[in-house]
Amino acid sequence: MKKEKDTKTYQKAKKILFVILFIIIGLTMGLFLGKLFFTSKSCEEVKGIVIDENITKEYSTFLNSKIYLYNINEVELLNNDNVIYLSEYLKNYNSIDSLFASFGKNIKQIKKLYDGGTIIYQTNKNNELFKQNLTIIKCNTEKGNKDIYFAKNDINTTEAFKNGMCGKNFIQDTEFEKVYTIDKINILNVNNDGTYNVELTIKNDQEEVVITRVIDEETKSILKEKQKFTFYFNNKYKELVNDDMKYIFEHFTLSGVVPFGS
Repeated sequence: MKKEKDTKTYQKAKKILFVILFIIIGLTMGLFLGKLFFTSKSCEEVKGIVIDENITKEYSTFLNSKIYLYNINEVELLNNDNVIYLSEYLKNYNSIDSLFASFGKNIKQIKKLYDGGTIIYQTNKNNELFKQNLTIIKCNTEKGNKDIYFAKNDINTTEAFKNGMCGKNFIQDTEFEKVYTIDKINILNVNNDGTYNVELTIKNDQEEVVITRVIDEETKSILKEKQKFTFYFNNKYKELVNDDMKYIFEHFTLSGVVPFGS
């Protein structure tokens, strides 16, 4: 009797172990197939995924310009109801003007910068060309940068330019200051009212500019050669400012100069 009971207990334990083993194998296969499915899907869709971090990726070369993607992995466009990638679309055009003409009413100009002609565009809602809502920046700087950037439409352009977009670094303050060295002071002539026409050679570590100004006797006594000074500028229209000495002196109002550290 006891032996028969032990046998039944053994058979019951075998069945329980078999069920547990079956469940473990089922879960393992399910996880493996699930991982395989989602990995495959991710590989197929990776080009359309938006990146959350501020990442600039060099995408391709178009004529003498470089194409960059900012915070996205790919640009998808519609061509006769078929989706094509930007690299394929670019093959149909032989100039930047013809490329942007092809965008037509699908984009609108948001802003033009006083840096030579950089233009910021956005795609129109419900446009018939771009699958994503994008900001498109066509660089056209005085230094010859003609790169093109495609980015998410919520891009903070000021931050992007601060980080080197279009090959520049920008600030956007109403008033800003720069520290430069006055290398030479050349008095051109004395005016009837006792002021001086002077030519100042101003330098930093990379550049040198020569400007002419009318200064009074007090200012003349303050300015010294081979010394650093803080230059104060007004940015009336809060325009993005290229961190370039010549550009700054040509485009913004010099409101004051004081010895550095005073």
